[in-house]
Amino acid sequence: MPVQRSVQAVLLGAVACYGVIAITAPPGPGLDPDTMSYIGAAESLARRGTLRIPAAHWADSDSTKALGHFPPGFPIVIALPVALGAPPVQAARGIEAAAAFATVALAVWLVSAVATPGAGLLAGVVLLVTPSFAFDHWQVVSEPLCLALLMATLALMAFSRRPWTYGIAAAAAGIVRYAAVASTGAVVLWAYGLTGSHRERLRRAVIAAVPSVVVQGAWVLRAAAESAEVRRFGLRGGLGPTFRELAGTLGGWLAPSVPFPWAQALLAVAVGTGAIAVLARAAQRVPLDPAAGPHPRLRRLMAAAGLLAACYAALVLFSRLFVDEGIPFDQRLLSPFIVLAEVATVTAFAAGWRRWSGRWRVAVVVAWGLWLGGSARATVQAVTDALDGGWGYASDDWRTSRLGDWLRSEGRGVAVFSNNTATMYFLTHRPSRGLPETLDADSVSAFGRVLRERRGVLVRFPFDLDTGTSPDSLANRLRLIEMARFPDGVIWGPAPEGRPAGAPGG
Repeated sequence: MPVQRSVQAVLLGAVACYGVIAITAPPGPGLDPDTMSYIGAAESLARRGTLRIPAAHWADSDSTKALGHFPPGFPIVIALPVALGAPPVQAARGIEAAAAFATVALAVWLVSAVATPGAGLLAGVVLLVTPSFAFDHWQVVSEPLCLALLMATLALMAFSRRPWTYGIAAAAAGIVRYAAVASTGAVVLWAYGLTGSHRERLRRAVIAAVPSVVVQGAWVLRAAAESAEVRRFGLRGGLGPTFRELAGTLGGWLAPSVPFPWAQALLAVAVGTGAIAVLARAAQRVPLDPAAGPHPRLRRLMAAAGLLAACYAALVLFSRLFVDEGIPFDQRLLSPFIVLAEVATVTAFAAGWRRWSGRWRVAVVVAWGLWLGGSARATVQAVTDALDGGWGYASDDWRTSRLGDWLRSEGRGVAVFSNNTATMYFLTHRPSRGLPETLDADSVSAFGRVLRERRGVLVRFPFDLDTGTSPDSLANRLRLIEMARFPDGVIWGPAPEGRPAGAPGG
């Protein structure tokens, strides 16, 4: 049995790894605006020993700034192969393929170990056909590595008696993605909740917390020392659109490939209610002693997965309420919750299988079959759409951009100020600066002075990424000269004072 589950885990992990390599083949992997920070910081670390991203405030003398909006874990891992000569995007692609192997293999092994090989197989297939899992892995983002570390945390919570082991895994997940700091809370609660005296439980909780305290404390001190961008707290509004997006994401997950919104909503409620009922039934009287035999281990795995998922959901909700009203409740953000919930649900079904009658078993098999079929269809459709001409900044539109050609030729020697520093980076592999946040007279005047002194150009891309004013409004107020116009953007330069500010060689 141990050999069988290990072989099964390796095989399904290999399928996941190969799948990521396949869906990220050129022109992939997809490039997201966040990718600029990950790749840029990795290049900076590999070549200069500092974590800096290729974007800055418009008034800064340096065209780069310290990494702070995102944690450093993913860039640090990318920097290792980059330092050995690997192209940054391909290095990230390899890391994500390896992370997919680890996530799926661990999930299969865990469920097989506490239940049956058949349940482990189901867990692996469920992950492979889940659209959010594929979405995370066809683009360069931190979620794949974070998922692998969360699965490692889950495995250690379920099987290890040593709190420092799952404390270290949780700390690693939290330094890869801020939302995964929730895993620290989960492991602390887990360590404290295990049997023992109050003093012993408190000691375990402190040991589990120490790795995250050390890692996050060091990162906070570094951010303060380098004046890196940090998150600000305060009550945020506009919850209506956020919760509507959440409902759509949950509907797409629980009732995939259902064409009518009302039918999808009803089916999603039914599926979700049924899964919760099975989880609640299986979780009754949860013993957490790992020495108590296989069935307590099964319920222990469900409890650990449920705790991790609940802590993650709580932190995400808190972040939306008090940190950033722009946080989307989409597939990418919810993917850790989805993966953990799927592992827990498959385990719960395995726990109840032997007690169900023949009719219930048939109903469960049919339900799983329909869900797997719908999810596989949705995943194939999403991957097909993503691979059709590339995704994000790896798409044909950006790779053949005439605006990009201008910036790489006529604009090669000029400083660029724009409403989208990520687009600038992917078009030219150069850093750029943002725009003023307001159109008050002092800011506009100061920006115009900086633009002339740096002999720069103002570029308007089709959509805004960085917080700032409208490039068109700035151009009008400063009476800038239009130097070039393309379907994907406009370039302005200062009025001539001898020669155009945006002339090559400036």
